[in-house]
Amino acid sequence: MWLGIPLLLAADAALAQFRPLRFDDDFSAQRQACADDNRSACWKDRPIGDHVRLSFGGDLRWRYEHTGNPRYGLEPQDRWGVWMQRHSAFVDLQVGEHWRGFAQLTSSHTNGRAAGSSPVDENRLDPTNLFVEWRSATQSDGGIGMRVGIQELQFGSGRGIDAREGPNVRRSFEAVRAYAISGPWRVDAFAAAPRQNRPGSFDDTRSQTQTLRGIYATRTGGATSWDVYALHYEDTLARYVQGVAHERRWTFGARAFGSRNAWDWNWELLAQGGQFGDADIRAWSLATDTGYTFDDVAGQPRLALLVAIASGDKDPDDDRLGTLNPLYPRGNYFGDEATLGPRNFFNIHPALAMRLSPQVQLNASLDFFWRYSTGDGVYAPSGMLIAPAGDSRARYVATIASLGATWTPAPGWSSSAVVAYARPGTFLREASADDALSLISLTLQYRF
Repeated sequence: MWLGIPLLLAADAALAQFRPLRFDDDFSAQRQACADDNRSACWKDRPIGDHVRLSFGGDLRWRYEHTGNPRYGLEPQDRWGVWMQRHSAFVDLQVGEHWRGFAQLTSSHTNGRAAGSSPVDENRLDPTNLFVEWRSATQSDGGIGMRVGIQELQFGSGRGIDAREGPNVRRSFEAVRAYAISGPWRVDAFAAAPRQNRPGSFDDTRSQTQTLRGIYATRTGGATSWDVYALHYEDTLARYVQGVAHERRWTFGARAFGSRNAWDWNWELLAQGGQFGDADIRAWSLATDTGYTFDDVAGQPRLALLVAIASGDKDPDDDRLGTLNPLYPRGNYFGDEATLGPRNFFNIHPALAMRLSPQVQLNASLDFFWRYSTGDGVYAPSGMLIAPAGDSRARYVATIASLGATWTPAPGWSSSAVVAYARPGTFLREASADDALSLISLTLQYRF
């Protein structure tokens, strides 16, 4: 795999779009670039026998970041910053009209973190996808299928189930997933357990404590499209401020997204119920993203306002748990600094995006972050408690400003630079997390 990388880098990438989950790529469309002497495209949808076709590809990502006062001074300072590498290669084998096998190996390495590598930093070599799929002969207008094995899952905006692109180690599940497509509708039903990431080679295992089951339906078309879903999550060793107990949680949600003229929107509402030990679960969340694009202005700037809220627990000593469980959300939920997670919060987040050229996009945002409930603490994206509620009655957590630029110099190549500054609010200062956090990150990625 590694010996072939220099040759692949020398070739242009296929012109067809690469998808976040590479098994969703349209390999036959990518192969059309083979006629233009694109050597990597010639390895897409390549016939190798009667009714057998092979596709080969991968992802290479290099990332440097330096964080001043990690986690607002609660973690040791990195001396020179952190260097991260993630490389993956995949093979897709199509047999006849119905059968398919997909295998993707990924290697992730991190150096320089003073606090030591976290579970999302280091994974020497393990499969992120390894599954067999059966599907009906044609799915242009409809069809059914089933996928069994190790696989990445991502639904909607990634607020609840996401492959976790931001961190160095992506998230996979051992799952059985069935789907049906009919006209504007797609319905997925699945039963899954997350893979526990370990730093060695071929040592990741299925979680023995967590399971996820659900139905997710999407209807696209018209000005507004819809997602509706029902999920059941179970964790035999769930941990909250109330303690450690068996958690059984239902999530019912809906998302409306679309655009009309210069406006676009992406709104999602969910409610949760169930049991945490002997306590009843009552939690909810609302996330909104509303934007307006000035098409007649140079750079086509998009102004957006994101407002979101997630419930927290009011009293850890009562018989009710009010803390939202976001399940398996995207890693950098509120930004590249990735310090705060979507539990017990209320935030207002204005943002601006504009194109300086066809290849360069600029993004700027300002995030104001509060606690929803003063009886609950503040959490990291992983769900770990950063600061407990203690005796503080303060709500304001932090102000986070960020400026980023993305450059796509050629098909397959992308690069980004982000500068962020986070000033702790009253609550974090009272919890002794009183140092301002700064971040500089540089990322280069190649897909083929």
